[in-house]
Amino acid sequence: MNMSSFDIFFWVVGFLDYSILLAVLLTKHRDRRFPIFTSMIALWICQTITLFCIHRYARPIAYYDAYWIFASIDVVLQLMVLYEASSKTFCPGGTWAPGIRRIFLWMITASVALAALLTYLCEPAKTTLIGTITQRANFFTSVLVSGLFVGMIVLSVTSGLPLRTHVARIVQGLGIPAIAGILIEALQTYFGYFKGPDFIHFLSHFQIIVNTGTQAFLILTLARNAPEPRALPAQLNRQLLHLNHQTDLALAYLRPGRRAS
Repeated sequence: MNMSSFDIFFWVVGFLDYSILLAVLLTKHRDRRFPIFTSMIALWICQTITLFCIHRYARPIAYYDAYWIFASIDVVLQLMVLYEASSKTFCPGGTWAPGIRRIFLWMITASVALAALLTYLCEPAKTTLIGTITQRANFFTSVLVSGLFVGMIVLSVTSGLPLRTHVARIVQGLGIPAIAGILIEALQTYFGYFKGPDFIHFLSHFQIIVNTGTQAFLILTLARNAPEPRALPAQLNRQLLHLNHQTDLALAYLRPGRRAS
């Protein structure tokens, strides 16, 4: 299949973005803290190379099959990245923050319900059975993933957690393209049939531009060290030291040897 110079340019830029991001994760040793996210970036590199070769040299049906294999794995990895990020944000010591687990489960349930409802209401532009399934599956996964990532950002804000940490940047970098994916899938679903293939081609290019921008955002933020935790005010620090001292005195008094004497 023939590709324009514009299409090849986007393929190359995407490959370079993913490669640089993977290099940053490895050289900065971020892969040790985010192994699933690193695996997903490695998958994106393999996907870019494989789909480019298939698109250029193989039959369209082969590209379709390969695309959906990679897309299925990608959705699973994105959900795993969400869990990886949430576990490091809300239960860094192995125990979930009070009340967060229940809110998180409700957030998952609401995201699945919203994705199912919007997918049911959408009207795919394709008329074949395979085309309809493709459009609906794309739309469902876009709504589900974006809902979960946006929900996690909102949950972090309401919980008073910092938004400039590496894990927060990863969530932001994945949430923005997911939201853009919803808008693009909606436009393709409701307007793509009436605008023709050129309009759909334009939307796919717009999605690539959004993805490229967010990859650059992740490269810049993950290449830097995370900001240092904000220091406690002097008065609060003195109060904590005093409380710690009082606790030590109380424990010393309650020891059996001390009470017997």
